[in-house]
Amino acid sequence: MHYEKILLPCKEDAMAVTSDVTNISLTLSGFILTLLTVLITFKSGSKIKKIEPDNDETVFNLFFASGYYFVTVKHLKNCIKSLIFIAVVGFICKLFLPTEYKPNAFYFNVFGLGIILLTISRCVLILSKVLDLQQQEHDNDNQNYS
Repeated sequence: MHYEKILLPCKEDAMAVTSDVTNISLTLSGFILTLLTVLITFKSGSKIKKIEPDNDETVFNLFFASGYYFVTVKHLKNCIKSLIFIAVVGFICKLFLPTEYKPNAFYFNVFGLGIILLTISRCVLILSKVLDLQQQEHDNDNQNYS
């Protein structure tokens, strides 16, 4: 029997992928920061301070008054932190990793891509829940006019 093992890429390829992972991390953190800024801006425009029974406020405004808003903001902040961490480690690898160890950047690339995928999935989940709230509000509005 002959077993093949996974060979590490050459140092040029490993560093090119490290650059890509780093740039993707920084770009995604910018998008998430923008989303977070939009949510905070909407929250500041919301007049409701606490949820009361039989409140006529929109579902989206009720979201801002609930504890879910703060959990959402916390998760988005942590997404930004993890992506910035990946970007900083990527830059450190590119700048300070000795030439003979540069093919080992493959392991960072796999780890970084994993963190990026998990972060994207968390953000998509959060966005889908916010869209569900907006859809629920839209459906409620349509029922009121029927």
